[in-house]
Amino acid sequence: MFGQALGSVFTDAATPQKIVLAILTAAIFLAPFLALLARSNSGPWRRLLSDLRIAGPALGLLVGAMNSFHMAQTIRKLPFDVTAKQLAPGVLEVSTLIAMGGLVGLVAIGALAAADATVRRQQTSCRQAS
Repeated sequence: MFGQALGSVFTDAATPQKIVLAILTAAIFLAPFLALLARSNSGPWRRLLSDLRIAGPALGLLVGAMNSFHMAQTIRKLPFDVTAKQLAPGVLEVSTLIAMGGLVGLVAIGALAAADATVRRQQTSCRQAS
């Protein structure tokens, strides 16, 4: 059901929102792979994963807020009252953008924690071996 709803949001969205949805979806699936690459304490992959914790939710919230703003401006200019059924796709799009941004942040936090645990485990095993 979630995939079907996400698909309908994607098909109904404008091009900028489609790009943001594609970026957020890719970030959700790429974060665990970034965790594998970020097993050292420094480096670009760890930095990217760390920045994803903030950038994902910020992007989702920003685009969702802009969507709400434009939707409200359009509704205000209409000569007739809008029904809830007509508003539902826009509200679903806004909530999807915000939720996916939050999910990117949560996945990035989990992936960074997994990378940290791997680093700590490697350091502990090196200390025990010497």
